[in-house]
Amino acid sequence: MATWTVILRTVLFFLSLAMLLASLALIAVGFWMRYDDSFDTDLKNVIYQYNDPKTLADAKFNIRVWLIVVFWSIIGLSLGAVVTAVFGMISSVWSKRRGLMITYLVLIIVLVVLEIGSGIAMLIRRNSLHDATNALVNAIYTSNSVNDIKIIQNTYSCCGAQNNIFNVMYCGSMSSLPYCDVAVFNSVDNTMMISGIILLVVLILQIIATIVPVPILISRRKSIKYSYEPAEVSRF
Repeated sequence: MATWTVILRTVLFFLSLAMLLASLALIAVGFWMRYDDSFDTDLKNVIYQYNDPKTLADAKFNIRVWLIVVFWSIIGLSLGAVVTAVFGMISSVWSKRRGLMITYLVLIIVLVVLEIGSGIAMLIRRNSLHDATNALVNAIYTSNSVNDIKIIQNTYSCCGAQNNIFNVMYCGSMSSLPYCDVAVFNSVDNTMMISGIILLVVLILQIIATIVPVPILISRRKSIKYSYEPAEVSRF
C-alpha cells in the first residue's frame, strides 16, 4: 500500500473519530437540554402547562411543536452522523473491503445534503420562531397568567411585550428592562445558534471526509484493474 494512501486512511480515521465525538456530544447536550429538570426548569413549567385559556394554550402548543421538531431533527441528523462516522472508521482500517468505503461515501454525501437542507430550512423558518415567541408572551400578558408572568420576568429579567397595552402595569414608565418577547426570543435563538455552531463544525468535518476517500477509491480501483491484467507471453 502506497505511503500516501496510508496517510489518507489515517486522516479519514481521525476525521471520522472527531465527527463521532462531536455528534455524540451534540446528542448528549440535546437530551440534557430537553429532559434534564435542572435546565430551564421555570421555562419548561410555562411551556408545558396545559390548563390555560385557548389563546395561551395555542401559543404554548406552537412553541412546543417548534422545539420538538428542531430537537428531533438535530438528534436524527446526529445519529446519522454517528453511524456514518463508524462506517468511516471501519472503512479506513479495513483496507481490503472497497465496498465499505463506497457505502461510507454514499452515506456521508446523503448526510451532508440533508444537513445543508435542514440548515437552510431552519434559517427560513427562523421568523416563525420569532412570531411564535411574540405570540406566547403577548398571550401570557393578555390572559393575565400571573404565574407565567412571574416566571418569565424573573427568568429573563424583562417586563411586558412590545406594543402591549399592559406594559405600564408591569414595566412602569421609567423601566430600562427589555421586553419579554425580545428576551425570550433571544434566549431561544442563542440556544439554537450554539447547536447550529456544533452542527457546522460536524458539517465541515463531513465535507472534508467526503473528499478524502475519493483518491483512495481511485487508487484501489487501479490496483485491482492492474492485478487482473494478463501477463504478456514471451514468444521465445
